[in-house]
Amino acid sequence: MKRNWYAVYTRPQREKKVASILTKKGIKNYFAVNNIISLNANNKKASKEALFNSFVFIYITESEIASVKEIPGILNFIYWIAKPAIIQREEIEAIKQLTSSYHNIKLEKSMVNTNDIVRIIDEPVISFKENSASVRFQTLKIILPSLGYIMIAERDKVNEEILQQDLIESGFFPKKLNPFFSN
Repeated sequence: MKRNWYAVYTRPQREKKVASILTKKGIKNYFAVNNIISLNANNKKASKEALFNSFVFIYITESEIASVKEIPGILNFIYWIAKPAIIQREEIEAIKQLTSSYHNIKLEKSMVNTNDIVRIIDEPVISFKENSASVRFQTLKIILPSLGYIMIAERDKVNEEILQQDLIESGFFPKKLNPFFSN
């Protein structure tokens, strides 16, 4: 039988415990952790919390659904059109990559569309100073269509590039931006 990723609801703040029980039973699972870094006056404080409150992702066959419901701490599956919602493998991989590379990730609700694909949106911010421009890619958004969420990560390290006048004159930028770079 074919295995798929599903999401299960857990009791509040029991995600880690449920993931531990699933692992002991030999069920492949993923519990998304958000690394929170808060800045106080003199120090940084790091903590970890569940990215998706009361969600644990499990990789099982359809025939294992009934037995998983019996595990302590699991309340139910997330359903879509009267069936347990199948989460795309690409969405799980995107969540894993983002949580391992970024911290202070935020979630926004979006429309559920099971036929859509995972999309990554990188939003540039361009600031202009005399004959140079700074291009900053500050926000990374990943749209998770079958879950109905958008993950938003802010970048700490800013990629800045000083643009030389010859790049401007060569038409590197669209004509709308060129007036900003001329003397």
